[in-house]
Amino acid sequence: MRAPFFRLYYGPAFRAAQIERRTLHVPAALGAFDGKTLLFMSDLHMSDMFPEAAMERLLAQAGALRPDVLLIGGDLAETEAYQARAVEMLGKLRPELGTFAVVGNNDGKRLKRRGAVLPAALRRAGITPLIDAEASVETPGGRLIVAGLNALIERTRVRVTFFADSGEGDLRILMAHYPKSLTQYSGRCAKPPHLALAGHTHGGQFRFLGLTPYSIGFELSKTDRGLPVHGWTDIPGFPLLVSPGVGTSRIPFRLNVPPTVHLITIRAGA
Repeated sequence: MRAPFFRLYYGPAFRAAQIERRTLHVPAALGAFDGKTLLFMSDLHMSDMFPEAAMERLLAQAGALRPDVLLIGGDLAETEAYQARAVEMLGKLRPELGTFAVVGNNDGKRLKRRGAVLPAALRRAGITPLIDAEASVETPGGRLIVAGLNALIERTRVRVTFFADSGEGDLRILMAHYPKSLTQYSGRCAKPPHLALAGHTHGGQFRFLGLTPYSIGFELSKTDRGLPVHGWTDIPGFPLLVSPGVGTSRIPFRLNVPPTVHLITIRAGA
């Protein structure tokens, strides 16, 4: 049953995953990053319904895009075994400026010792985990600084001020699994991010006549109704993308919300 279902739904979807291409305009001081590309992928949910074959196709497509940075928005898999395999496969993508990941709510359910295992596995794979933390990469003209929030809002403990020592030439990116986290904790940024990224919603997973489960009150406690279910907004005072993601959870099907990854090109001073 599972294999025919995969071929029926995910097979056609991943002959060519939908790629949203976007140009992000930033100040001229960030000239060192002009032309650099960021690839954002979220909510892979690797499972029997999104198996290794689907991941291989997705990662082949991602590799062909040759991004300078890979950003992962959490919810890697549905079981610990698939989680381990997802990390291993993602680690084979080695973009020039690195790979950064936040954890999702499903990741938290699969972890042992409250998250001690997954971050270590990510590091071994060459992926930088960001759980209420930030990391930076030096470039000749400035730094790439990526900050990430914990998936579970009630467990988020931001003990530092993000981007406190960033300069004009530093590109600042803030990530979270829950979109609500980005508005709830953006005040912990000494300087606003140039870009914020989130997932979790799956774009509603089902969309009919413009309506999704979120339109009728789904996950009220976990969502910010001022933000879109998926897409771009400047509502927080900086560019924010809520991705519809790739895989599914609970019900293994999407309606009018295709699996999507995002290729973002930086343009400085334009």
